[in-house]
Amino acid sequence: MDETVAYGCTVNRELSWLAFNRRVLEEADLESRPPLDRLTFLGIFISNLDEFYRVRVGSLLDQMALEPPPVDDKTGWTPAQQLAAVLREADSLVDLAGAVVSRVRADLARAGVSFERPEQLDGPRAAVMARFYKDELKPLLSPLTIDAHHPFPFIRDREEAVVCRLGKRTLGVILLGRLPRLRVFNDEAGAWALHTSAVVRFFAPKLYGRQEPNECVVCRVTRNADLTVEESEGETDFRGAMRDFVRRRKKLAPVCLQFAQQPSKELEALLRDRLALPDAVQSRAQDLPLDPAFAFTLAKALPPELAKSLSAPTRKPAAVAWAQGDIAARVAEHGRLLHFPFESINPFVKLLEQAADDPKVSAIRITLYRLSSNSRIAQALARAAENGKDVLCVLELRARFDEENNINYSEMLQDAGCTVIYGLPGYKVHAKVCLILYNDGGDEPRTLTQIGTGNYNEKTAALYTDLSYLTTDPTIGRDAIRLFRALCLGDPEVESDALWVAPKSFLPRLLAQLDQEIAEARAGRPAYAFLKVNSLNNMPLIRKLIEASQAGVTVDLHVRGICCIRPGIPGKTDRLTIRSIVGDSLEHTRLLCFGAPGRERLFIGSGDFLNRNLNRRVEVYTPILDPDCRKDLLKVIAVSYTHL
Repeated sequence: MDETVAYGCTVNRELSWLAFNRRVLEEADLESRPPLDRLTFLGIFISNLDEFYRVRVGSLLDQMALEPPPVDDKTGWTPAQQLAAVLREADSLVDLAGAVVSRVRADLARAGVSFERPEQLDGPRAAVMARFYKDELKPLLSPLTIDAHHPFPFIRDREEAVVCRLGKRTLGVILLGRLPRLRVFNDEAGAWALHTSAVVRFFAPKLYGRQEPNECVVCRVTRNADLTVEESEGETDFRGAMRDFVRRRKKLAPVCLQFAQQPSKELEALLRDRLALPDAVQSRAQDLPLDPAFAFTLAKALPPELAKSLSAPTRKPAAVAWAQGDIAARVAEHGRLLHFPFESINPFVKLLEQAADDPKVSAIRITLYRLSSNSRIAQALARAAENGKDVLCVLELRARFDEENNINYSEMLQDAGCTVIYGLPGYKVHAKVCLILYNDGGDEPRTLTQIGTGNYNEKTAALYTDLSYLTTDPTIGRDAIRLFRALCLGDPEVESDALWVAPKSFLPRLLAQLDQEIAEARAGRPAYAFLKVNSLNNMPLIRKLIEASQAGVTVDLHVRGICCIRPGIPGKTDRLTIRSIVGDSLEHTRLLCFGAPGRERLFIGSGDFLNRNLNRRVEVYTPILDPDCRKDLLKVIAVSYTHL
C-alpha cells in the first residue's frame, strides 16, 4: 500500500490520549452518578494527567533537545509543535475540570459534606482548624528563608509546598512532604474537609513573623519520569541497576509547575528561576486541586453509612459455577474462560495454590508484570518452590512505576527457591502466560496453560475488565514451553504454531488476518473485523485498516484510549467505526474477531496496537477454539456492537 495513503487519516498520539482523559472527566460531570463516584473520576482524571506530564510531556521536552528533532508520523509536527498543541488542550481540560470540581462540591454540600476554605471559617470550625494546625501540622513544618546560607530546597516529584515572597528577591519555602493531603472533620452540621496545604498557607505569615510575607501560594512540581535504564548498567547486577534507576528518576527536571492560587508575576518569576525552568516548561494557576489524593481520601474518612449513601452499590463478582474442587480437572474437561471483574480471579489463584501442593506438578512457569500487595499469587508460587517444584518467574523489573514493588517480589520469590529472571535486554516482557507441567508418567509432560489480557493482580482484577483463558490444548502448551525456553535463553524471536508472539509473529499474523478479510470483501463476500484494545498508533496496522475499509471490510474498533486513526473519511475509512467505553470498570480487555458470522476467528492476548507492544515487547495472543468460550466471547462482542 502507498505509504502516503494514511496521511490525513491519522491523529496525533498525545492529543488522542488527552481526548481519552476528557472522556474520564465527562464521567465526573454526570449528575446521574453519586457524588463520591464523581469525585473518584476527578481523582482518576488528575492522576492520569500527572502521568501524562511525567511521561509524555517529559518525552516531548527531551525530543526538543535532539538535532534534528524527530517528526510525528501522524501529523508531520515537530516536538515543539506537538508540545504547543498539547499544552493548549491540557489547559482547556484543567479549566473544565475546575468547573466540574465546583459542581461536584456543590452536590456534596447538599448531602452534608463540605470542602472549606480556611479564610472563610469562623466560630467553632475555625477553632478546630487552629487546633489541627497547632497540634498536628506546625510541629512537622520547617519554614526556610532562602539566602546564601539556606539554599533552595529540592521539591520532590508531585510534592506540594507553600512558597512566600518575603521581599523583592527573597523567597520563603515550606515543604509539605508526606503530610496528609486532606483532613476530614465531623460536627453537628455535617462532615467538612480541609486541604492541608491551604491550612499551612493560611498560617504561614505567623511562621515567618517579622518577615511579613507579601504573598503566599501553594505550588506543586511535577518531574520528568521519561527515563530509560541502560542495559549496560546492569551487566552484573540488573536488580541493583534498577534500584539506582528508580533513585535517579526521582531527581529529574520539572515538566510542570502548578499553583493553587494565582501568584504575582514577581513570585512566579522567582520560583521559575530557582527551579531553573526553561521557557518550554509550563507553569499555571488552577482551580482544580493540585493532588488527586483528596478524591480518594474523602470516602475513607467519612462515616461509613454516609459514604455508602453517597456511592453506588458495590458490585460483587458472580460465582464461577465450574470452579469447584479440583480446578485443573475442570480445565481438563474443556477450555475455561474467566471474565473479570464480573467473575473473580479466585479460580486462577486456587489453581496455583492446588498446583503448589499437587505431587503430579513438576514445574510452574509464569510471566509477572504488576503484582498486588500481599499477593496470593506470589505466595502460591513461593510455596510451590518450597515444596520442591521447579518454579520459573519471568518478573519484569522495568514495569513503569512498579519497579520497586517488583524488586521486592523478586527477592521474596528467590528466597523461596524460585528461579527469577528479569525480562530480556531491549524488550519488556508484558505477556500474561502461566504454564503448569504435570508428570503423569507419559513421554511428555501434560500441560495446562493460562493466557490472559490482564496482570496477575488480585486488586486490578476487581477493577479492570479482562479475560483469562485456561486450556490443556497440547499445541498451545508446546508453544508456551518454547516461549519460556526462549525467555531463559534471552531470545525474543519465539517460534510458535498457535500463539502469536511479539516481536516475531504478532504483527505479521495480525496483518494476515486482515488480508484474509480483504480477500473476502474483494470476492464479494461479507468481511468483518472487530478489534478491542486499549491503544492504537502503529502505522503499518493503520495503513492495513485503511486498505481493509477501502476494500469493503466492515471494521469495528473498540479502543479505550489512544487511537490514531480517523473514522468516516470518504474513500478511506468510511467503513471503519470507533467506539471508546469509559465506565465503572477500566476497559482493559484485548479481544480480536475476524470473519463474518459463522466463520469467526477469535483471539485474546496481552498486547495493544502501539509500536512498543508490537516491536519492543514480548506479547502473546492465543486463538480461542473451545466452543463454550467462543460463545462467551461472541456475547462480549454483541454487547459492544448490537448488529452482530
